[in-house]
Amino acid sequence: MPVGDELYRRHERREIYFTGGCMGGPEPWWCWSCERFADPEPRPPRSMTVEGYQLYVLDDMRGIAPESLPALPAPYDDPPAGLVEEVRRWRAMQSPKIKDLAAILGDPVGGGPSRHRFALPLWPDFWLEHTSMDTEVGEYVLDRRFVRRAGEPMRSADDMRPWSVLRLEAEAFFGWEPTRSPYMYYHVMPFQLGGRPMEAYFVHDLLLKVSERSES
Repeated sequence: MPVGDELYRRHERREIYFTGGCMGGPEPWWCWSCERFADPEPRPPRSMTVEGYQLYVLDDMRGIAPESLPALPAPYDDPPAGLVEEVRRWRAMQSPKIKDLAAILGDPVGGGPSRHRFALPLWPDFWLEHTSMDTEVGEYVLDRRFVRRAGEPMRSADDMRPWSVLRLEAEAFFGWEPTRSPYMYYHVMPFQLGGRPMEAYFVHDLLLKVSERSES
C-alpha cells in the first residue's frame, strides 16, 4: 500500500476501512489492520430497481444451469440495455448486505435466525430467502433459495411445472431420499412418472425443468 496515501493513514488510525490496496476483491473480507470485517463502498444507488434484481437472479440461474431456464416473460426475454447494465452492477457487489437489498426490495420478512425473505413480483407464490452472516457492520448475504409464500404445495404429478414446485415439496410427494447436499444451488433429481424415467432440475430449490431421462 502507498505509505504516503491519506486513505491509508486514516486506515491505520482506524478511521476508515482502506479498500484501495487491501488483499481481496470489492467485497467484505477480514481486515487484519482493523481486526474486523472491511465494509467497502459504494452501496447500491437508489436508482437500482426490483426489476433489475429479478433479472440478476434469472441471470444467476442461467449461469448455474444454462440448459434449464424456462422461457422468460417480457421484458426479461429481451431486456432493455438499462436492465442489462443494472445486472452488471448487482453482480459487481458480490456480497451485498441485507440492508442493501432492503433499500431496493423493501423490508424483508424474517424466516428464522439469519434468514430474510423478500417478495418479488416475478414469483408471487414464493419468497426469495437470503441466508446471512452477521458481523459488527451488518449482515452479509451468503446464499439464497426459494420458499413457499402462497398457493398449495404439489398435490399431484401434474403440478411438476416450471416455477411452481419446490424441491422439498417434490421430495415429500415422490418419496425421494433426502439429498446429502441440501445447500447446493443446483439439484438434478431422477424419478419415475407414469413408468417413464424423468429428471427434475432445481436451482435455489425452485423447479426449472422436467425432462425425460435417457437410459443409455
